[in-house]
Amino acid sequence: MSVPHSAVAVCLHPWAVVLFFLLAYDGPMKFGMTMLALLLLVLPLGAAEPTANDVTVAVAAITDASISAVAAFLNTPSLVLPGIEMHQEIGQSLPYALSFTHSDIASYIPLFQQTQPAKRTFFSSLLSSARGPLNELALQFLTVHAWQPGHASLTGSASTAWGTGVTLTSLMTKAVSGSPLDPIVVKADVEVTGTRVSMPVHVRGTFVIESNRDGFVEIKALSMNINGDEVMTPKEE
Repeated sequence: MSVPHSAVAVCLHPWAVVLFFLLAYDGPMKFGMTMLALLLLVLPLGAAEPTANDVTVAVAAITDASISAVAAFLNTPSLVLPGIEMHQEIGQSLPYALSFTHSDIASYIPLFQQTQPAKRTFFSSLLSSARGPLNELALQFLTVHAWQPGHASLTGSASTAWGTGVTLTSLMTKAVSGSPLDPIVVKADVEVTGTRVSMPVHVRGTFVIESNRDGFVEIKALSMNINGDEVMTPKEE
């Protein structure tokens, strides 16, 4: 399925995706005017500072990697994404942290593509969804941003908070049935390098992955620091 970059939402059955509600993509990772104006207020212009496009790419890489890591963990058996290590406490079913080591985000795409049925039928799609309920969602994020090898590499860490009472079983049940996801809070401390950014971009921020009332999966920035500078994030109305 082709997805126009200007689309605000991508429909996915039984899931639907809002492509990072702070950012409106048009062509090669350009900002929507609102977010661009906000960033220009807080990011000094100059050769030593990341551009607005650099920030867009870096944030998209981190959010795409986060949803990909969740999808990979829920796959049966779990997928091992290059350069990502999951950390779990003894007795806990869900990881509490992720480590990124020169993790090229484009390298995730073939792994998720291999989980998709060669010939789509109702039963093959149902079986594929049961084995990896968020694989198609992750693949949609990755492919709509047209990641290629060398575009973005991540190094750093991210902690994950799954919500009170959420277990692997309850998360799998909701994912398979298409029920709204409980909020997943990701606190990232990650540096992004690659050919799609003009300089290394260090992002420290808190993001939440959740389902909204319309059944869309949203990734929102709660706070963000770019190369040591605080960036304003829109507040909920």
